Amino acid sequence: MKLARQLGIYLLGGALVAVLLLAWIGLVYAVNVYTTAKVSADAVLNMMLTGLLSVVGLPIVHRALYRRFWAVSRKTAAGELQPGAPVPVIGVASPPVPRVRTTGRQRAGYSALYAVGIASLLAAYAPLGHHEALNAFLVRFSAGRSSFSSLAALVVVYVPMAVSLVLAMLLLRGDHKRLEAGTLPPDETLRLQLRQDWIFSFMAAYVLIGFLAFLAGHMILAFL
Repeated sequence: MKLARQLGIYLLGGALVAVLLLAWIGLVYAVNVYTTAKVSADAVLNMMLTGLLSVVGLPIVHRALYRRFWAVSRKTAAGELQPGAPVPVIGVASPPVPRVRTTGRQRAGYSALYAVGIASLLAAYAPLGHHEALNAFLVRFSAGRSSFSSLAALVVVYVPMAVSLVLAMLLLRGDHKRLEAGTLPPDETLRLQLRQDWIFSFMAAYVLIGFLAFLAGHMILAFL
């Protein structure tokens, strides 16, 4: 059964790569033949990969990280995992997140975060010219390969992570005060705890997808 599952994953991955290549070729042909726009194959591939990562990859990664954050926070609260201790190895299945009632305002907030997140990822990384400008900036202010990687990590990962954490703390400031008061019923406490895990995991997924989109564009510029 395990071997069959692995073969199925490989076959699915191969099929997805084939579909992506065919879509890439078809889109390049359609844009340059049936429209007045002249777009390079590199630019089309970058737009496709960024769109795929933003629209499909972000929800998938967020869902996985949400379960992960919930499992770690619950183990920490139960005393099974001490603060600062190494978290369980990635790859170990996390238990499903419990279902709770969410408010209309909460659902609207989630939708707004996804809309802003996807739109900002597409705006930042879909145009290949943005990658060219970013790479030129990194080359100009770095002294070599090592400093290039460090500066890229600072600009693409650490700065967005810091901004995301500040935004998350601002969004959850009221929830944190209500939880600290300790006067909420159990179902409301669980809802707010899940909301915290949802938002922090979304921010983590957003930063990760942004890094992958940057990496894809960088590889396209370097090798295509």
